[in-house]
Amino acid sequence: MEERPQLLIVGGPNGSGKTTLAIEYADELALPYVSADAIAATLNPLNPAAAEIAAARQFIRAIEANISQKLSFVCESTLSGLTMRNFLASARDTGYTVSIAFLFVESAGVCVARVAERVRAGGHDVPESDIRRRFTRSIRNFWSTYRELADSWVLLYNGAMTLEDIAVGAGDQTAVRDSDLFAAFLALVGDLP
Repeated sequence: MEERPQLLIVGGPNGSGKTTLAIEYADELALPYVSADAIAATLNPLNPAAAEIAAARQFIRAIEANISQKLSFVCESTLSGLTMRNFLASARDTGYTVSIAFLFVESAGVCVARVAERVRAGGHDVPESDIRRRFTRSIRNFWSTYRELADSWVLLYNGAMTLEDIAVGAGDQTAVRDSDLFAAFLALVGDLP
């Protein structure tokens, strides 16, 4: 029996640690890595923000090309919009196994501080207003939309020294591994408009 292609999405708010984890997964699994931020940095190394629109278009084309060729790959997204929903549906219809690793931290303020630290180290910037807006959308969209579209998902807390595995599931089925941090995550979901 032929092995199904794999799509692994690493999601979470800006500053939650997506890029680090996505690159680790891609390296460990020996899979291509697709990222709008990485594409922007390639298009305009001195000012990636100036290449955001072109990078977003290339990101979409890369995902579509991988799916049409049934290639396994890792990609990252804040999941703050619903565009990825169509790609998940297309991938599943094409025979992919879709998995999501979603990272969260306790507040948008933590994400703002991490992005500022990244910029000081030479990394790319994200406006604070975008970070705060995407924080709420990212969490809400993962919980209310994306986890139900995945064959499997894992919720990871990235506010400590190491990633903490909080819950795993398939669709709306959930196995909680850390009830305190899971309650903290649900409080964030509950606080959303």
